[in-house]
Amino acid sequence: MKQAIFSFLIAISMISMLAEKASGQEKESACEKLQNLGKLYDNPESKGFQNIKLFLSYMHQYGYVEGKDKDGKSFNDSMEETRRFWMGLQGKFATYWKFKAVSQLSNDRHNYPGDYRQWGHETFRSANVTFDAGKFWNVSFADALEIGYGRRSARMADEWQRSAYLTNALERSDFSNKLWPSDDENGNPLAAWIKWKKGKHTFDTAVFSGTYEDYIGGWEDSIMYYASWLGDFSEGSSLDKKDFWLSLYSQDSTTSEERLAKGNDYAIAFVNRLAKGPWALHTSIGFGNNGPQTSSDREGDFGGFVAMPMYWLQEDRLKLVLRYQYEGSDEAEGIRLNSRYARVAAARDSSLDINKPTDKRGGRGDNHHSAYAGLNYYFCGENLKLISGIQYDDLSSAGARVYEGWTLGTSLRIWF
Repeated sequence: MKQAIFSFLIAISMISMLAEKASGQEKESACEKLQNLGKLYDNPESKGFQNIKLFLSYMHQYGYVEGKDKDGKSFNDSMEETRRFWMGLQGKFATYWKFKAVSQLSNDRHNYPGDYRQWGHETFRSANVTFDAGKFWNVSFADALEIGYGRRSARMADEWQRSAYLTNALERSDFSNKLWPSDDENGNPLAAWIKWKKGKHTFDTAVFSGTYEDYIGGWEDSIMYYASWLGDFSEGSSLDKKDFWLSLYSQDSTTSEERLAKGNDYAIAFVNRLAKGPWALHTSIGFGNNGPQTSSDREGDFGGFVAMPMYWLQEDRLKLVLRYQYEGSDEAEGIRLNSRYARVAAARDSSLDINKPTDKRGGRGDNHHSAYAGLNYYFCGENLKLISGIQYDDLSSAGARVYEGWTLGTSLRIWF
């Protein structure tokens, strides 16, 4: 643990030195160039394409884990990876239409047994077109009306309300990932949807397909029905931000077909976001059912809670991020640690047992607490930032502790 704390202090020192370097004017000029780097074409008067923008997101990450397994055996491990490399195009055409296609160009698994790094198109993170029906038909019952088709995210917990390149912590909480309707390759599925806004209220209804393909996909497997409501009550409030988000999905599937959210039958999430001056507090409460699984120990109900208070130590530059998470399940293996760090260490060392009777990397349990503390330095807002954090995890199964440990990591993230 001393090595982890030492590494964390070095990361913080680097942030401080970088923060003091260069004048604010030079930084602003460089940031404007970065933010505008992807703008390829802009002609609002055109009847064809009105604008086209290049999208790029790159994240490189280092992590260190230290803990004890089910038998009390101590271990430590470190890992480095290209966390994400995404590229694509987005834009507006024919006045009422928008498009977005973002390809995942990296599959870095060199930390895992098998040791490989792949480059090239792996899957689409998003690939869709949307139609501005409200403007086209000049509807009166809504302030905005959108119809869309293609691959997109179904947003549930707070940490999934923001895209991966906009997250506040080094990794999303395990519970937020538990609620996420990911496809078989941990990406966003194919959907058809209608979204509309009226005053303070925004509604989103969608049908998602469990069928996975590297490109667009089809409708041969499970079907998921999704709905959400966002209420933005910031205006007129004493707070700078005050909104509430209720979202839910339902899926009828079997273990023999491709399906979303690792097979969850249903899930419901309630999100609240508050902000005042330098302070912010985001919370998520959710519950659901694991649906049919290959083991009855992985079925049954689950639920959890995430609270993330944040504070700007230096406005728009240095942010303190804290997070507490609890998740639990009825069955002994109804929840799971995220796929990195402790589970990777267990995969690399066959003598480690993080509750893996039938699974190489394990990490399953029924009671999980975690606490996170991090510092983010924003060189150019969300477009260029350094995220560093440390997290404590305690995972139990059937009344016995199966993992306890600390994870430390730092990540450089670029997006435009």
